[in-house]
Amino acid sequence: MAGTTEAEKASGYRWIVLLVLTLAHSCHIMDRMVVSIVMEPVRHEFALTDTQLGLISSLGYGLFYGTAVLPMGMLIDRSVRKNALAIILALWSAMTAVCGLATSWIMLLVSRCLVGLAESGGSPAGLSLLSDYFPPRERSTAVGLWYLSSAIGSIVTFIVGGMVAAAYGWRVAFYMAGVPGIVMALTVFLVIKEPRRGASDDVVAIAFDAPPPEKLSFSHSLAEIGARPAAVHILLGVLLTAAAISSYSTWSISFLVRQHSLSLSQAGLTVGLTSGLLGALGGAFFGWLADRSSRRDARANPWRSGMIAAGTSLAATFLGIASLLTPATVPALALVACYAFFFNSYNGPANGLLLIVVPAQVRGFTIALLQLGATLLGFGVAPFVVGRLSDMIGGSNSLGWALSIMLLCHPVAALHFALAARHVKRNGTGRSDGPNDALRPATA
Repeated sequence: MAGTTEAEKASGYRWIVLLVLTLAHSCHIMDRMVVSIVMEPVRHEFALTDTQLGLISSLGYGLFYGTAVLPMGMLIDRSVRKNALAIILALWSAMTAVCGLATSWIMLLVSRCLVGLAESGGSPAGLSLLSDYFPPRERSTAVGLWYLSSAIGSIVTFIVGGMVAAAYGWRVAFYMAGVPGIVMALTVFLVIKEPRRGASDDVVAIAFDAPPPEKLSFSHSLAEIGARPAAVHILLGVLLTAAAISSYSTWSISFLVRQHSLSLSQAGLTVGLTSGLLGALGGAFFGWLADRSSRRDARANPWRSGMIAAGTSLAATFLGIASLLTPATVPALALVACYAFFFNSYNGPANGLLLIVVPAQVRGFTIALLQLGATLLGFGVAPFVVGRLSDMIGGSNSLGWALSIMLLCHPVAALHFALAARHVKRNGTGRSDGPNDALRPATA
């Protein structure tokens, strides 16, 4: 079906779409993070250094993801998004299973690179679809709920995957991680109806100097984003946050095994319950809070979303570093749980605000640009740098100190979220080349 009717939007169908998109993105999280639970057995089997582990777990994946993500984002802005999502979901799930066949660390590295290549279109397609089913006043809530996928993926990966890896070996963990994505690819294709682009934006009129064409060029897409300072600051804030979170998520199990002598299954259970469950609650709660606080403004100006993202980022800084440098196991695990509640809390407010700031014609490209930076810096370079720092620092808690250094990205991200909030509060969500009434109701 080419369009989304008002009856469909008024019914519960859009919540079914949200559920399907959330489960689909959970497969993305599982296939991306499954390597984290098998890093120690892989390290022992292939006699690897932390630097080599960083290449397998992050940098190799990130480079190939980054190579494809911008072309994929432009493709999403020009294609039937639900079909594109179904195809790439099936491809990356199949490649995850192939990782289990690796007979050397080079073969595993190549397989991970191919997973990254296929996954590059997942987030642009999912968030672009989501923004056309939910109006701006509900978008932070929807995005916050969509990011429950991080919780679902983390819980399944770290708890179930950890048990599978401990009982049957790391190869079976890769095989099992690929199965859900094949099922969800078929579900996406059969259940989701392709909405009209901008279908939910008639609730709020976004001001343009002139109506942009339906399909924008690469340079025009960049210009539309660059002309909005709030969007630029949100992008920078999310990139820095991704560097901190991805490093912590990638190395947390190894840290708990080395520093606190937890078993692989115990570490997986701990990270799954904290990062998954508490991270989900934090993300959903603060996404809802952002939408609720925006309604308090007479013009429904969503600037408070940026301040909420800034506040949670600052809280995450202190809690995360404390969890890494506390020597006693029980207090350290309690701090891990507290950090988990706040480290994903920026997702709903920041990404919901970003989807309001940028026009519908470039949302797929914007998310692709965001994913390019987040993957290259956050899931690529940052965990690799942590591995290098750990090797350079040495000592009994070298990994904890290396991760603490990376978590200093959180307060810098908080500054960018606050600057985005200031721009939105002063100028609305439109372009920077003059005052606008981007938040004026469409009927005005």
